[in-house]
Amino acid sequence: MFGSLVIVFPTAHEGGTLQLRHRGQEWTFDSASELSGLPTPSIGYIAFFSDVEHEVAPVISGHRVTLT
Repeated sequence: MFGSLVIVFPTAHEGGTLQLRHRGQEWTFDSASELSGLPTPSIGYIAFFSDVEHEVAPVISGHRVTLT
């Protein structure tokens, strides 16, 4: 596998952040907060190489709908 592309659909949810780690660096993609402040429904996306460790935090409320 070369990498991953995660597409996040505009559904109301809380939690479910995507945490990425690679070579001592860490990033967090919080689709709930990124998409909630937009004036119109929009999709979110993130791509990363296969050697990047990733973990999805639990969804606290609502539904996080993705296509990977």
